[in-house]
Amino acid sequence: MKRIPPSIYKFLVSGGIATIIDFACYIVLLKIFWPSIAKSISILMANVWSYMVNKHWVFSTKKDTDSKMIGSYIMVQVLNLAINVGVNSLMLYLTGYVVLSFILATICATTVNYTLQKLYVFK
Repeated sequence: MKRIPPSIYKFLVSGGIATIIDFACYIVLLKIFWPSIAKSISILMANVWSYMVNKHWVFSTKKDTDSKMIGSYIMVQVLNLAINVGVNSLMLYLTGYVVLSFILATICATTVNYTLQKLYVFK
């Protein structure tokens, strides 16, 4: 049986904390903004946390941060943002359930995000 890489466990921990940051900001921002804008801001706030933790702890990248790494991370996060906001908006429209929409959007975006960070950003 193949072992699960430790980076997956670390990503789940760092992602769990990022999700708490995302959700807390989202709930607060929903009182001020439309759901798509609130979700966009909240996920961007969580991404600041994620970059630092993923670079240094999850993927243990020894390379110095350079413009290529930052550019790659930004490209992955733009895709992550599109998936997250898109799924959240669609599910909110279809179900009307804020928490369910948030959870489904997070699951979809996390899968893509981990894969691209591991293979493309912090390789």
